[in-house]
Amino acid sequence: MAAHAGDARVLGAMCDAGVLWAALGAVAALVSYRVIYALYFSPLRHIPGPLLARTTRTYLEAAAVCGRLAEHGRQIGERYGDIAVCQPNSVCITDPADIRKVLSSPLCVKGDYYALLRFTGVDNMISMTHSESVSKRRRMLGPFFSTSYVGKMEPLIAQYGSKAIVQRWDALLAQSADGSATVNYGLTFGLCTFNIISRLVYGQEVAALDLTSDSESLRWIHRSNTYLSLRALLQLFPRPVFHAAKWPFDHMYHQIADYIYGSIDARRRLLAALGVDDQRPADLLQALLDCEDAGSRVRLSSEEIHAESLLLMIGGVDPTAFTLIWTVHLLMLYPECYRRAVREVRGALPPGGSAEITYAAARGALPYLEACIQESMRLVPVASVMIPRTVLAPGLTLRGHHLPPGTTVFANMYGSHMSPRYWADPRRFDPARFLEPGSRRAHCVFTFGYGSRICLGKHMAWTNMLTIMATLLRRYDFALPAGYSRTGPAVIDPATGYPKIMPMSQFLSRKPADQDADCRVTISRASTG
Repeated sequence: MAAHAGDARVLGAMCDAGVLWAALGAVAALVSYRVIYALYFSPLRHIPGPLLARTTRTYLEAAAVCGRLAEHGRQIGERYGDIAVCQPNSVCITDPADIRKVLSSPLCVKGDYYALLRFTGVDNMISMTHSESVSKRRRMLGPFFSTSYVGKMEPLIAQYGSKAIVQRWDALLAQSADGSATVNYGLTFGLCTFNIISRLVYGQEVAALDLTSDSESLRWIHRSNTYLSLRALLQLFPRPVFHAAKWPFDHMYHQIADYIYGSIDARRRLLAALGVDDQRPADLLQALLDCEDAGSRVRLSSEEIHAESLLLMIGGVDPTAFTLIWTVHLLMLYPECYRRAVREVRGALPPGGSAEITYAAARGALPYLEACIQESMRLVPVASVMIPRTVLAPGLTLRGHHLPPGTTVFANMYGSHMSPRYWADPRRFDPARFLEPGSRRAHCVFTFGYGSRICLGKHMAWTNMLTIMATLLRRYDFALPAGYSRTGPAVIDPATGYPKIMPMSQFLSRKPADQDADCRVTISRASTG
């Protein structure tokens, strides 16, 4: 009996070893197949790129899940050139002309990737992949993001933007014994942009959330946007993992959803009470309620308004606030740029003039300040992503390489912004590059996308940013706080040879890693000398 038991154990061990070797053999065969196919048979085999990217999607998806997709693309572009393989059936492109070609070509359409942005289970304008549906939604919403409609909203934008900041900062200076105050401009910009979007999209101020402090309000904003982004990324994983991972945060989604549906219901009650069309509020909530398809006359449902509202929160709050933050930070690192911007603003719009600066006045009079914001968006673009498009039949030719139907092309925006092939000293903050005679540099910065799918909110974002920056530089002198040494004009980054940019978090958006420590300036009344 013992001998038979021993034989059984030996036989079992041999079977286990056989299964293990069979599994290893299968893995080796799969890896060999993928390598051989990628190097000798793939239609992308002649395009440069890392071997790992040719054989597995994990190479790119890991960067996406870690929120470092844009930096990953920059590194690939820097090493392999203007077109490189980044996944088995995907390439990333860096040349600005190629990016414009892809983003405007009818042969390059949104792929299944965009379904990840269907936050609520209902499509929004970004998650839609069918060209007709996207065009229809853009036709419905486009008039409400036009120059004329944004002009109607500008009093509200100023009330909750530049005027609110002036009121807050003037109060601090009034309490100061020496006429100066240290302010957290990161907190200021985060709150004012949220208040603007909240008032325009939800018809309510942030106070409606019953948050107890400015800091709690800002944390709620960032947590909400982070949650929605995580909700999108988690869809890359199997459904059980998706539901398990998002479950601890679902209360946040329900808080957002209740806030939005409450806003929609409150506005409908207001409209029923008014009953007069010319008394309808001019804001984005009203736009979402009023927009309709020209053919069918069908309007958006509450669920569709909810989906578009979430998109406006993500697209309207953090990108604008962080762009303002990076612009102020970079001006503090480059004093000569700060002084030139101040001279321009106060020369065109003297500090003793009207308290309110309109977008029309700023846009025509402040080309250097506009260039400062453009250069900030180039050097530290807020979005840490690449934009994918799927090639349709009969295919597309880029850089002499034929991309067959079904190929995914990632527009490598950050790689383009940072390429020395297109920008002299790309690591240097140099707004004057946008003012060179005949310069088309603005067409090489893709913060708002390009072509027929350019961001609808571009004009509203520029209205926010330019009026806020012009107002602050007109009314206040800025200086780094006494004793602050983490960054500054004299703190040089050995990797670039230029002033060190403050540490940043790069999960989907580039934002300050320690806002309380690094987003501070000392303000005083604008000097007249």
